[in-house]
Amino acid sequence: MLLSAHSHLLWARSLLMSALMLSAAGAPAVAGSPAGDEAYRKGQDFEKQENYAEALQSYRAAAAQGNAMAQLALGNFYGMAKGVPQNYSEALRWYRLAADQGINEAQNDVGFFYMNGWAVEQDFTQAMAWFRKSADHGNGVAQRNIGFLYFRGWGVAPDRAEAIRWFRKAAENGDKESIEGLKELGEK
Repeated sequence: MLLSAHSHLLWARSLLMSALMLSAAGAPAVAGSPAGDEAYRKGQDFEKQENYAEALQSYRAAAAQGNAMAQLALGNFYGMAKGVPQNYSEALRWYRLAADQGINEAQNDVGFFYMNGWAVEQDFTQAMAWFRKSADHGNGVAQRNIGFLYFRGWGVAPDRAEAIRWFRKAAENGDKESIEGLKELGEK
């Protein structure tokens, strides 16, 4: 399952996991103003109602105020074509803004763009660097992605033991796909 998944599926799952983790955690805005925070909350409400036009407007207002969570949300909208045409360049622009403010989900997403060569030249070294930033903050999806790079030998020497180590870290952080991946590798 994990080891044979297509990169688009991995990316989409990562974005979905990021969105679910953010929704469940009620993650606070980073480096935003009170007005930006309020606009972000409105954006969340509109998004839950699937009113993407209003959500985009609110997220843009919040992002303009420096709200990193709104920047991440805009990256997701452009990356997954929610209410806008899919535009990887625009998605990456928003992810980088959020990633530069320390949002680990955005750091993981920037890594995915480098891993897949979306809106940038494919660069596994850059992908690994972004995944590590995110993984250092306990992001299980980023930890799984590091394991995947080691397993495939993309940008690093193939290293089954190192891949398993990262899959285990991710599994300890609740990443279900890593648990499945470990089973496929015959590990517990």
